[in-house]
Amino acid sequence: MSDRRHASTQAGKARLGWILGIALLLSIAVAAWVKTGPHSLGAPDLPAAAKVAVDSKPNLLVIMTDDLDQPAFDLMLKTGWLPNIEHGLVDRGISFDNSYVSDPVCCPSRATYFTGQYPKNHGILSVTKGVAYWYLAAENREDRALGVMMQQAGYYTGHIGKYLNGYGMFSSEDHVPKGYDEWYGLLDPSTYDMVDYKVNLTKAGGKTEVREYHADPRSGADYQTDKLADWALEFLDGAKGSGKPFYLTLKPVAPHIETMSFRDDPALGYRGTFREYIRPAPRHECLVRRFMPDYVAQEKPGEWCARRLPDSLEFLSKRPSFNVLDANKHPRLEQVLQKLTVENGDIGALERQHQFRMAAMIAVDDMVGRVLAKLDANQQTQDTIIVFTSDNGYFFGEHGLNSKLLPYEESIRVPLVIRVPGVQRAQHVPAIALNNDLAPTLSDYAGAHPLRDSDAFDGRSLRAQLSDAPAPSTRHQFMVEHFVEATTMELAADFPLYHKLSEVATQFLGKLAGFEFGALGNLSYPPYKAVRRQVDGDNWLYVQWYDSLTNSPQVIDVGKWKVDFEELYDLDRDPYQMVNLVPLLGDAEYKKAAAAMAKMKSDLEAFKACAAESCREAEDR
Repeated sequence: MSDRRHASTQAGKARLGWILGIALLLSIAVAAWVKTGPHSLGAPDLPAAAKVAVDSKPNLLVIMTDDLDQPAFDLMLKTGWLPNIEHGLVDRGISFDNSYVSDPVCCPSRATYFTGQYPKNHGILSVTKGVAYWYLAAENREDRALGVMMQQAGYYTGHIGKYLNGYGMFSSEDHVPKGYDEWYGLLDPSTYDMVDYKVNLTKAGGKTEVREYHADPRSGADYQTDKLADWALEFLDGAKGSGKPFYLTLKPVAPHIETMSFRDDPALGYRGTFREYIRPAPRHECLVRRFMPDYVAQEKPGEWCARRLPDSLEFLSKRPSFNVLDANKHPRLEQVLQKLTVENGDIGALERQHQFRMAAMIAVDDMVGRVLAKLDANQQTQDTIIVFTSDNGYFFGEHGLNSKLLPYEESIRVPLVIRVPGVQRAQHVPAIALNNDLAPTLSDYAGAHPLRDSDAFDGRSLRAQLSDAPAPSTRHQFMVEHFVEATTMELAADFPLYHKLSEVATQFLGKLAGFEFGALGNLSYPPYKAVRRQVDGDNWLYVQWYDSLTNSPQVIDVGKWKVDFEELYDLDRDPYQMVNLVPLLGDAEYKKAAAAMAKMKSDLEAFKACAAESCREAEDR
């Protein structure tokens, strides 16, 4: 009798699970179908645009790649694969050797770029389900972005390329965000397709036009990165004719993985974890031809084809953390990670992904070369500040990881090179630079400012470091934070059985929702906040993980979250962050580590509550 009751109970639980699963799928389908924004935007009370003398302010150009990690960037520079970036920017600019992002994933990071604030203060906490774009537009916050500030300061403004996730899906395709005279915005979900994509084209004073492009797989005509370069040249001509200084953001998708093309590639015989890659320009396909299916059209070899890209596995395997599953990481990692093997295809797939990313970056380098040549032809070079960076880093097998999101060095370090007029030789600056600093730096040069006191920058201007004699920095540390990121978590956090869904179910539901999860479902990691401290002899990472499954409401009282796991790393002794010191702090030899953790714990409380000046004060402690 008890067996029958047990079986009945188990059957009831199974039925409940199926019911909840069906309800979840329906909610996902509805969310993906219904366009939720933008709501009607009220016109904010903005100050009148300042009268600007044309020659008094520099032009501002920001080139932001997607998922470009510092090691891959350095490798390609060292081996001569990025000649335009090397000779046009690095050799004539200032490289920040300690450049970081405060949230290592695209939308929160990109919103930090154009607000100068930590994610907790600008409120764009997520990538998935179009939340990022919806929150910015529907909550009438578009006027917080840098483009509006620059227009108010008298600049001719433009955006080309990727914007925020959900743009075009959870908005009207013809909606143009505030603050731009020219707009060439890639429309989701086609943003992540290098061959077939849609774009909203809006010229100054002209009509908005949504166009669809289909690149020729043989000639490469209209390959996405090249098309972005075409529009950049058009913008520069328009800016010259405007009689104003210009502000332009140029944001290629490369080297981010594609989520559209080759999704049903029959040659993909390995696990889904490392299958994603990005298609390079057809003229560069010869470099990765050995990894491509036979049915893909082959382009006539280009000038690069006599060479061979750096050996990815030789490069990656030299990192001590490569394919090492560290003990005492967060239980979520220990639960899902497994060793990468040749037999399962993981190692080969990782090599393929890394090779394709490098090949795709060559078209970005071509784009940079074309833009620099146009600046020269228009006699704009000597009046232009150029910023080259990325929205976050990337893991390539370190700690067994693939993707981003986590607070470790590979994920939070990004390239940052700034070329300013008057600097003619390569320089390196050791000071900490954050993506929080880009908006205040550009605004400093432009004479721009946030339009409300509540939108004040958390970051600081880097202008004092952008000279032949850079000033020392007072910043000693900063906060890294990340909130709940999984599509299924955002939609199903309130379902009682959600946390019991298997890893396979999480992946499956995410794919049905039309979104690609990162490695091993790592978009469903719990939220965390961390302090990254970097002073000579005092080089640490302290992480607090929280027991929370939701980002709703957007403004979260983190003080109510339960700390359920901690990590501490001594980066002077352990630069690859492989040994979590928290379990060892009872030993006498770790007194220094215990003291450092106690200080960072206290400092993290200040970061949680900070805004504007108080954030900078917490960073200077």
